[in-house]
Amino acid sequence: MTDIELVNNRWGDRNVEEQVTRLFEDDGTIYLVTGFFTYNAYRVMRPDIEAFLSREQTNELVIVVGAAADQFSATIARDLRELDENEQISLYKYPDGFLHAKLYLREGENPAAIVGSANLTQVAFEQNLELSAYVEGESMQDGRIEPFRAWIDDLLAVCDPVRRRDLFKPVMMAKTAVNWLNKGKLLPTRAVFGHRTPYVVGMVILWLVLSNAFA
Repeated sequence: MTDIELVNNRWGDRNVEEQVTRLFEDDGTIYLVTGFFTYNAYRVMRPDIEAFLSREQTNELVIVVGAAADQFSATIARDLRELDENEQISLYKYPDGFLHAKLYLREGENPAAIVGSANLTQVAFEQNLELSAYVEGESMQDGRIEPFRAWIDDLLAVCDPVRRRDLFKPVMMAKTAVNWLNKGKLLPTRAVFGHRTPYVVGMVILWLVLSNAFA
């Protein structure tokens, strides 16, 4: 293959879904770093994940997500726990702000990395015009792979394991509220009655939901 395979969901022989699930065809450790990981996308990937874990007990899956209600599904975490009979899965959250990176990497004898715009969501797999680059390396020391692996090491150093309490709906929704508030603060004053309005409405809705949840 060429050094870089570009996929965009609109033209070419492969889409984002096929590009991502391709990582699970070889053995090693797979890292999934994504801002959004939805249950619909997980259902598509689950057979490949299950086959990957069962094929070789030394295979591992490391996932880094934003643990907010609009970024990640607690149902995914529960299902991963059921799959993880041999302690092959690690789930981390990025605690310092909004995780917006998308990097998917396979570490092993046949390393590969995917970097681009696509989150692990159904719309990214099926609808959005995305751009993802798939790169294979000859070893983990290959200059096409090593910088991505080093970046993941730096990321994991500041991440925390996802705990059960992180997956409680009120906790996840509170994290969403914080993210929205932080985004709203960056909007210019002239946008108060435009762009900020959805954030204000969203905060009110979240406040009502959280109030009922804790009542």
